[in-house]
Amino acid sequence: MQLNVLFIIFNKVDETKRVFNVIKKQKPSRLFVAADGPRLNKEGEVEKCKYVRQWVLENIDWNCEVKTLFRDENVGCGRGPSEAITWFFEHVTEGVILEDDCLPNDTFFTFCLHLLDKYRDEHKISMISGNNFQQIQPMALDSDYYFSIFPSSHGWATWRRSWDGFDYHLSGWPKANKAKLKTYLFEVKEYSQWWLNYFTWLYENKPEDMWDFQFHYLCMIRNQLAIIPKANLVTNIGYGPDATHSQNPDSYFANVPTYELAIPFKHPSSIERNYAADLFIQPMLFGRVDVDTTFKKVKRVIKKAIRYNPR
Repeated sequence: MQLNVLFIIFNKVDETKRVFNVIKKQKPSRLFVAADGPRLNKEGEVEKCKYVRQWVLENIDWNCEVKTLFRDENVGCGRGPSEAITWFFEHVTEGVILEDDCLPNDTFFTFCLHLLDKYRDEHKISMISGNNFQQIQPMALDSDYYFSIFPSSHGWATWRRSWDGFDYHLSGWPKANKAKLKTYLFEVKEYSQWWLNYFTWLYENKPEDMWDFQFHYLCMIRNQLAIIPKANLVTNIGYGPDATHSQNPDSYFANVPTYELAIPFKHPSSIERNYAADLFIQPMLFGRVDVDTTFKKVKRVIKKAIRYNPR
């Protein structure tokens, strides 16, 4: 099977080298390197970005097809990665996507290649993640992966078919079937409503510093499931003061250990969501909202009646 890799880089010197050296061991047939332009108000960033680009290209020492998307101007950490992924899928129908701070282990590539092939024509599946944030790892599963509504993208693989339709500003949200989506997400109203509120916020505010939640929306509105390995295969080494979203180096999600999986992989007997695993992840990684219950509404009406009808 041909390995296509998109490597998204920017200004991180040490992290880029560590991730690239793991990619290099795999000798992908086609390597796509995308880099956003430097921010001119950041001292030394022009030189850092230039060095990182040059270092990567100079260290491709195996026979492969190389394509680059190097921007002169900075478009940000929302459009930069998302437009790089769109560019990637203009050339390939499937592949692995790694950012410069997502360090994979050796199992990750074999895992992605095998499952890209296995689920290529299964449109219920949105993507293959390298992340597992469960507290106990490897998880006590009969198979080497499970299915989730969360397409975690700190090291992942997918198909063109899954990225087609990506909508950066969620223009389709006003006409989306929100009742159907809410039912699909969770039985717990506080969790489902969190996502509806967040998608509304994305649509109304149109932030320019993210793209992954827009991909969550695309997968969720299609009622798709992501593949999650039973143990973590990719660790995020980018947490620190220079990061855009992940400045806390002591975060639960920083430098999570990785584990190798035995080959051949054990597959689930059917494509069914692991609801219990998603219940664990939702409050830890995302959140919940306070949803009015009938009891709360009645209690509020009684309080109001007492307030305006004193004896």
